[in-house]
Amino acid sequence: MTGKIDPDKQDVIRNIQRKMINPSLNDLATFAPMNESEILINKETIIQEYLADTKSSWSGGKYWLGGQFKVGPDEPITPTLLSKADNLLRAASSDYCCNSAEMASVWRAQRQFKEITTIVQRHKDIQKKRIIMEELNKTKLNSDVNGMIVSLL
Repeated sequence: MTGKIDPDKQDVIRNIQRKMINPSLNDLATFAPMNESEILINKETIIQEYLADTKSSWSGGKYWLGGQFKVGPDEPITPTLLSKADNLLRAASSDYCCNSAEMASVWRAQRQFKEITTIVQRHKDIQKKRIIMEELNKTKLNSDVNGMIVSLL
């Protein structure tokens, strides 16, 4: 035993890590909370809006992240992608809109982007807590102590 991980297992591990840290729209839609503290979506409607967009005939099975980038429902929502969309949204001021329909579109994209960013961050926080809790449960500490440690994160 050399301690090396089989290449096939490495791919599986990378895929799990990607989904945990950079979820796709489908990952967010199917996320199952383990308890009330893991509720991902409060009043946000963006997941349903984006999923509806992917089913529209005009979308080609994709949605527009923040109104800026065409993304497939299984593509990861990465920090780079969020940063690019944020930069474009900041540049798209309502001062440059030609009419009220265009202004409404900019405002809608800004709301959607804020919601998806919040949900992705909640997802990352929950996944990190799950990983830490799993590791803490491997130690000989009292489970109440482990829960307290995770709650402080």
